[in-house]
Amino acid sequence: MHQISRRTFLNWSTTMLAGMAVSGCGSPATPPQTATPVPTATPHPSSTNVKEIVLVACEYSPYYSEHLENYGGISEIIVEAYKRVGYTVKIQFLPFARALNETQEGQVDGIIGVWYRPEREQWFVFSQPIPPPNQIGFYKRKQDKITFTKFEDLKPYVIGTIIGFVNPPEFEKATYLKREEVVTDAQNLQKLFYKRIDLALIDKGLADYIIRTQFPEYREALEWLEPAVKEEPNFLGISKKTPDYLIKLEAFNRGLAVITKEGLVGKILLKNGW
Repeated sequence: MHQISRRTFLNWSTTMLAGMAVSGCGSPATPPQTATPVPTATPHPSSTNVKEIVLVACEYSPYYSEHLENYGGISEIIVEAYKRVGYTVKIQFLPFARALNETQEGQVDGIIGVWYRPEREQWFVFSQPIPPPNQIGFYKRKQDKITFTKFEDLKPYVIGTIIGFVNPPEFEKATYLKREEVVTDAQNLQKLFYKRIDLALIDKGLADYIIRTQFPEYREALEWLEPAVKEEPNFLGISKKTPDYLIKLEAFNRGLAVITKEGLVGKILLKNGW
């Protein structure tokens, strides 16, 4: 998942605003590695027989979107995990600010693709990480010989960012870098192509999706710049205001473990090109 921030399958299975972020919703914060223990209390009376989970998400292709098959790979993993433990899932797609607010207020059970931040623990409990993680970094023009090992190396360049997005903390601390803001990632890629900026800060998978679906002519002109600035795991954030939130969290983690062991998660990742 996403003020709004940005949305490898590297052994993740053996082991996410006070503002908002892009998810379509860093000095690195350490994510929780195990699920919060399930409470021993009796389930809330109003939810004893309810087996539906209502989740919200924003548009963040190719990870989750109302316009993708099964609402995208991350959504499919969540639905299948809950299915294994007897829940049905309803997903509503909303602008991220509204999705975040409705989850904070307990109007829905949870939010898809949220990134872990310590301050968000006042609103959410976080699931086990859901692959794939988001890789946040830079796109550049292939003809430009830009390299970097530290942010100081990027001082000569103009970097495109998105209005309102929460960027990796290390990048935010580099206040000496020149930045230009736009509303969407697609606009930044257009500015990059037409040489109005030198770099675009963006999720690698999102950039690839935008180029493939909107600007195929950019494929030969633009490329990803290694290394990534930050890798952000995706989590399911369950609202602390929804009844039996720890039970709903534990159910998801249990289902995720099942479909991981079955190999279904790997198949979904492969199907989506991850």
